[in-house]
Amino acid sequence: MSLSAKRPSKTIKEKLMEDVTDTPSPKKRLNVDFDVSLYKQMKTKAITEDRTVADITRELWVEYLKDK
Repeated sequence: MSLSAKRPSKTIKEKLMEDVTDTPSPKKRLNVDFDVSLYKQMKTKAITEDRTVADITRELWVEYLKDK
C-alpha cells in the first residue's frame, strides 16, 4: 500500500465544498428565565434522552405552533 499524492476527485471536492458552504438558515436567540428546580428537571431529562435543552425547546415550539 502506498500513499498517493493525487488530488481528490472532483466529486469528493464538490462534496467537501458542500459540507463547508452549506449555511444553515438564520437563527435568533431566545433567553428565558426559569426557576432553578424546573431548569434542573429539564436538563436532567435532556441528558437522559441524549439531547440538548435547546433541541427539546425548539421541538416544543414547533409542536405548539403547529396546532395554532
